Amino acid sequence: MAGAFACIGCIVMIAFPAIALDSAKKGVSLWASSVLPALLPFFICANFMTALGFPSLIGRLFEKPFRKIFGAPGVSAFVFSISITSGYPMGAKLIGDMGRNREISKDDAKRMLTFCSTSGPLFMLGAVGAGMLASPAAGAVIAISHYLGAIANGIVFRFFNPPIIKRSYQAQSVHKIRIPEGRILDVFTDSILSSFRALGVICGYIVLFTLLTDFLQFSGLLNYVDTGYGKGLIKGFLEMTVGCNNIADTSELSLLFKCILCSAIISWGGISILAQSMSMLAGLDINVWYCILTKLSHGILAGFIAWLIGPFFLHLQTVSTGTFGQAELVKELGGFYHLLFSTKMVIMVVLLFVLTIIIDQLIRRIHERFRNHSRV
Repeated sequence: MAGAFACIGCIVMIAFPAIALDSAKKGVSLWASSVLPALLPFFICANFMTALGFPSLIGRLFEKPFRKIFGAPGVSAFVFSISITSGYPMGAKLIGDMGRNREISKDDAKRMLTFCSTSGPLFMLGAVGAGMLASPAAGAVIAISHYLGAIANGIVFRFFNPPIIKRSYQAQSVHKIRIPEGRILDVFTDSILSSFRALGVICGYIVLFTLLTDFLQFSGLLNYVDTGYGKGLIKGFLEMTVGCNNIADTSELSLLFKCILCSAIISWGGISILAQSMSMLAGLDINVWYCILTKLSHGILAGFIAWLIGPFFLHLQTVSTGTFGQAELVKELGGFYHLLFSTKMVIMVVLLFVLTIIIDQLIRRIHERFRNHSRV
């Protein structure tokens, strides 16, 4: 079947070269102008921190709370923080790297996927909210419901499928701090090469699904769908950016229902994001149907949360600000909103992690000195 579809795709591209070329240009342009500059720094930094054993330090601090809340290892705190700041498919990439390095088990990887695969705030607040929907408040509704939906999704899967914790495996993986071989510069170079390799894969999937979406539109199959938001849902099933844009352009829906549908589409991610995530999870033997189920439930939960909080946010006034380069933000949400969706928040989280680790190391050294002194 895969070979047959590949042959059909080649024949269609030869028969309609203008559409194929235009779609490929759009996909490559989207990757080069938006995806590459947005994800490359995060990919390099995340790979470098992983190579230095930074997730292990974070995992030791957050092991107990994350085991109780999500049934996931403490390193998921590191993965979750990177995922919510950088977006798809960063969470899946980190989970895949840790699984292939045997830092986490397959069951732990499946747990982490339920809440550590999220979109970035820049896309939801800027591209969808302020750009497509022309409403910063709508972007806030989508972002908040998306992240709350991810947390709720992790709790739901933990509640309905209690984890089996393997203590012996954790002792030799999560709490083990790996020392990189060779010089720091070599490790950093490997992080750069690994990042470009992953981004190359992402580029291929973006071009592929841009082609699929354009040929679907050209075939006329969408003409049988009567409603504009119906076409948006179909396109969003394949690729979330195109789907959100179609939802925003329709005049049949109120702003609240546009937020609900966009939140559900972004939380689902589309087949494109699913394919990218599965490529990042290669070698972990995780069933694709499990990933589909987790993303579907995330989309349903996020849409429900958007329906609940939307009426309280969408009527609020806006004020000028410079967060993420956008001109407006919700005024009546106060300073917490400005802090939550700004680069300052990311810096504060990183500094808090570092400060916590330093304090933990100091306490351990003081304790060891007192213990050695008492022995003497």
